[in-house]
Amino acid sequence: MLKWLMNKSRRSVRFYKIFFSYLVLVLLLLLVLGSFSYAGIIAALEKQVEEAQIAADAQLRDLMDTRFHELQRIAVQISSNTLLTPFALARPGFSSYQAVAELNKYLTSNSFIHDIVLKYDAYDNDRIFAATGVYTENEFAERIYHYPNWTSSLNSVIRSLDGPVIRPVEPVFTVNDSSPSHFATYLYPLPAYSGTPYGVVMFLLDEKMLLSISENLVSRPGTSLYVVDENGQTIFTTADDPQFPKALAISLSDAPGTVATRAVKGISYSVIRESSAINNWSYITLIPTTLFLEKVLQSRKLLGMIMIMLLAGGTVVSFVLANNNYQKLRQLVQLFADKKETETRAADSTDEIVYLSNAVRELSGKESMMTKLRSKKGLIRENVLLSLLKGKQLEADDLEHTLELAEVRFDYPHFVAILLVIDDYAAFQSAYSGSMQELFKFSMLNVAEEIAMEIGRGYGVTTADESGVALIVNLDNLAAYKPHLSSFAESVQDFFITYYKFTLSIGIGQAYESLTSIGLSYSEARRAIHYRFVRGTRQALFFEELQSHLEERPVYFHELEERLVKSIRQGNPDEAELCIRSMIGTIRSQSVTPEAARLAGAGLLHTLLKVLDEIQAASAHELVDAMQPYNIETIDVLEQQMIRVCRHVCEDVAGRKESRNFKLRDDILLFLQTNYSDSSLTLERIADHFQKSPSYITRFIKDQTGFSLIRYLDMLRMSKAKELLLNEQQSLADVVKGVGYVDVSNFIRKFKKMEGVTPEQYRSLQIKG
Repeated sequence: MLKWLMNKSRRSVRFYKIFFSYLVLVLLLLLVLGSFSYAGIIAALEKQVEEAQIAADAQLRDLMDTRFHELQRIAVQISSNTLLTPFALARPGFSSYQAVAELNKYLTSNSFIHDIVLKYDAYDNDRIFAATGVYTENEFAERIYHYPNWTSSLNSVIRSLDGPVIRPVEPVFTVNDSSPSHFATYLYPLPAYSGTPYGVVMFLLDEKMLLSISENLVSRPGTSLYVVDENGQTIFTTADDPQFPKALAISLSDAPGTVATRAVKGISYSVIRESSAINNWSYITLIPTTLFLEKVLQSRKLLGMIMIMLLAGGTVVSFVLANNNYQKLRQLVQLFADKKETETRAADSTDEIVYLSNAVRELSGKESMMTKLRSKKGLIRENVLLSLLKGKQLEADDLEHTLELAEVRFDYPHFVAILLVIDDYAAFQSAYSGSMQELFKFSMLNVAEEIAMEIGRGYGVTTADESGVALIVNLDNLAAYKPHLSSFAESVQDFFITYYKFTLSIGIGQAYESLTSIGLSYSEARRAIHYRFVRGTRQALFFEELQSHLEERPVYFHELEERLVKSIRQGNPDEAELCIRSMIGTIRSQSVTPEAARLAGAGLLHTLLKVLDEIQAASAHELVDAMQPYNIETIDVLEQQMIRVCRHVCEDVAGRKESRNFKLRDDILLFLQTNYSDSSLTLERIADHFQKSPSYITRFIKDQTGFSLIRYLDMLRMSKAKELLLNEQQSLADVVKGVGYVDVSNFIRKFKKMEGVTPEQYRSLQIKG
């Protein structure tokens, strides 16, 4: 059997044409399959690997941000703890170990911290309080925590701080340890951002804890993590070399959450950068590219092997299919071949298709002339109807002869042109294939012609440029032709909404007595269809009625345009939607022509484009560019699309406002620093100044600082009052007035609650100190 299959003398060139056609088909399928697999699987796998690593980096960043936010919260709580104020610590009879116990409470509540240190510049400059004990500054720096690279005194550090800072991981010698430990030190001034801190809270963060947090991120061999500040200084790294590589300096400008490829010491690395919005630190992960894309490279190799196996299998299948088809072709040849041996050999040696073509041609003979004429009748009918609709002038004899060939009969003296258009034609095109669209139009034509038989005689033709069909109706009764045409339009619309689930709009021209006036009636029907823009879909639109009711005049709504622009700039989607609906309602109420309505719509889009240019909303710009009033079917669709765009833009504007929250926090705190001495300063006044609601301001400051706005203002005023109390010449009443209080007794009560002593006791302690 195999020997017979491989015997080339039994096969003509036709066999190899069939075989290679199958083989080409296999190659095309493999090409499509390979392209799809690479684009859809390999590329998706690569994207999945990148997204997983980016998500891991973002998770580490969020965890670190949360940890440092907790440190800030603890520092603020320490500053407000009445047992840890400088005056409580300086009060006679106060046990230093009470302060140690209080600090221990904060330490044990957070496993991220190795030790907490509290130092005040105002009193007892030599004492340092820590969760592990109370020390002199010299004892602390030389024996408890010795920083070889830290030479400044804590008091000088306190005075130089204007906000929280962190010292990078560095060697620190502790008690009884011959080898150094490694700590990052986070210093939080008290109070923060005041410009004149009177103390500092130090958090010692063990490098081992930082390594444990990031160990999952750097589990691959050769992977490193660098945490650098905004100046490019390394705060913490898992690499052996703590110095941030110069080759990666460009990575500090990479967009966060992206993967870039960089070469470091001749090795290609995939570099991912995440940026913190809280402290502006960058988290940069270096992964050897070969390890990062290891699964992707393996998948590529596997895909190549599969494609080779499929090619080999496809070649075998192509050969088997070609041989089967060729044998059937040979059997068909034998039916036509003469039984003489010589002619059979001749058939064997030639192309079987050529042989069969010659045999069929001999048997077929002449084609029927009648069949040709019948096949052309439909084309003749379509051409003559299109000529009449376009208003082309034909000789009477030629027209009569052509109508006879097309089997078109006009037995009545009056004519009217009707245009049936599919509503929402874009959706219709996307829902159905080209062949199905032609089938629906053919059905429209047949149904319209059949229903037209009730009022005379109708002939239709498909018009590709009008998204429907045109109909010439020969009316049998002119007296009541409008009610009849209305009934005709309603019947056609009901039929298609019932059986095909799409609607039609119908434009109807005026009736004329001359066959040569059909072009004019058709022009009127087309004109009537344009009124669908203001009248809506699924309407029977009579040209004669429309002309008498609508006016050609411009539409103005300047005040509404100004409101729309203002609402978009404010990011108010509900107000923007209300303005759009009011403007569209104005267009509807003024009974204008479609041209005037479309011109007004174009004006609205022009206004919207100007606003988008002002606020630089590029994404919404594309949506507006896609909206062309002269391509939109109805004013309702224009209204919906404009509302959608405006809501998109307003959401974008609102999102951009939220992104400025950190600046808002700094502005509010600066405003309080500047106006704390004003006794008329209230929550409502602050909210009005920043154009926010009082509830939003209160919630926002609470989220950012851990205190309500009033509580924070009281703390700020007390801090300023303590400075003023140092001046013996200033009376208590002047101090109270200078920090924004009116009632002296109320001030004394609040001061004692926060500091543990009365203002006069505080002044006395300060003078004695």
